[in-house]
Amino acid sequence: AVVSTQSTGDHSNRNRLAKLLRWQSSNDADESTSLESYLERMKEKQDHIYFMSGTSRPECEKSPFVEKLLSKGYEVLYLVDPIDEYCIQNLPEFEGKKFQNA
Repeated sequence: AVVSTQSTGDHSNRNRLAKLLRWQSSNDADESTSLESYLERMKEKQDHIYFMSGTSRPECEKSPFVEKLLSKGYEVLYLVDPIDEYCIQNLPEFEGKKFQNA
């Protein structure tokens, strides 16, 4: 959470700090992922980094919007820590890809 808090306040280093952030993801139930790793797995012509906010991973996974994205082969980041959503609001894009709420 320390990196998350710092990534929102330091605008000049935002992208460098964003590379240090780790998120829960539909790609792996046990390991968190970096935004760089997410981008490497993105589908061709995918323009957005998809995410879903919730109080828990199971809550996010049960969302019909998430289920639809997963059925199309997209990865979804799960924002289950209150600071996660705050970070996304202050990090409008990463490496030219905008964040999109599922």
